[in-house]
Amino acid sequence: MFIIGSKSRWLHLATVISTMALLAGLLISGCLSAAAAAEEKITLHYFTWATGASMDYIKEDFIIPFQKLHPNIEIKHEAVSFGQFFDKLVAYHVAGNPPDLMHMSVGYVYDYAQQGFLLNLQPYFDRDLKESDFFMEPMKAMRYPTMENGDLYGIPFAFVMSTFYYNKSMFAEMGVTPPPANWTWDYVREIGRKFTVDTSGDGKPDRWGFYSTYDYKLLDMIIHSYGGATLNDKFEVVLNQPAALSAINFLVDMIHKDLVAPPLSAGSANNLFTQQKLAMVVENISTLSTYRSQAKFDWDVAHMPAGPVKKVVRLWPDSFAISAKSKNIEAAWEYIKFVITQTKMDRYSGERKVPIYRQLATSKEWLELDKLPNKMILIENIPYGDPLEFRPLWGQWNDARGNALAPAWRGEISVAYAVENAANIIRNIINPPK
Repeated sequence: MFIIGSKSRWLHLATVISTMALLAGLLISGCLSAAAAAEEKITLHYFTWATGASMDYIKEDFIIPFQKLHPNIEIKHEAVSFGQFFDKLVAYHVAGNPPDLMHMSVGYVYDYAQQGFLLNLQPYFDRDLKESDFFMEPMKAMRYPTMENGDLYGIPFAFVMSTFYYNKSMFAEMGVTPPPANWTWDYVREIGRKFTVDTSGDGKPDRWGFYSTYDYKLLDMIIHSYGGATLNDKFEVVLNQPAALSAINFLVDMIHKDLVAPPLSAGSANNLFTQQKLAMVVENISTLSTYRSQAKFDWDVAHMPAGPVKKVVRLWPDSFAISAKSKNIEAAWEYIKFVITQTKMDRYSGERKVPIYRQLATSKEWLELDKLPNKMILIENIPYGDPLEFRPLWGQWNDARGNALAPAWRGEISVAYAVENAANIIRNIINPPK
């Protein structure tokens, strides 16, 4: 028992006070150290292919606002042309100093993930974000090793989609009902015949129903809607199998048998459409800017038609990736989260790409309810969306496939011969002869 005022009592109190002071000092020191660490200056190397005005939009709409929220993070923004971007990115990796944060194309994510260039972002997405807040369909393009079950090695901020445009004025003129939500590619061909006419009287059509092309925006959708593919899940070439062959015959017949589509020599799809020489065309969503400024008639977008097997809408995203060797992963991830959860339309993607964030994509600002086209139809098309076949070595074999198929579109060789030639070329690109 202690007696008030005794020496032992005061020694005990002094010991307690001293211990508490020491603990408090350690706690304060720890907090200060944590705060100092949190405010440690970080420089992020951010590498993009957005030059010119696009570079300014990224800086003003994203980088500056982000740095105001995170004053300890400085973003060093480097931009080169798309044609230079990937060569320089590889050079950075070979030199051992890759950028922390970069834009990433669907055409390269598989190859770069396979080579170990890119960080697996799935754990960060699972930790901080909810799938229900985003359109997950285009994210399949950024998964590795498979689109269906792989992890995310890139995070989209917006995406482009194949879009079906039609001339409402021509439909009204010919007494054709606007496209229903459940129409088919066979119906496109059927009504396309009504629009193919000779207006000049020279015996040759100069106005057509639809534009047939071997461009991937249309070709791959049709092939998959027929149940076919260029590559199967094992990356074996199946372009020359019956389903894909039937789809390609359908497109070529539109030109040479049904006379629904113009010959390629007639001009580009966009020019023919804006000149009212074409009733229907598949382009990407960004083409709406062109039609808004150049089309002097009533037009809109339609639900994508279905094929014999299913309805398919091709999606391809613009995405971020983080280098696997980055020392500033959390800071780079903070920037990605900041951009992809914006609720105000930016000027870089703007109205011509669909925001990955559902809240923004379904907002009045992005839907632009007072302008053409009806963007809600685009939103309704997304559940049928699929990136399809952006892998492996897609950039190489897609160009080679187009070059091999072009003579069939021009009517110079048979579809069967062109497809077999394309299949062999693609096979040699993916598995070069030893």
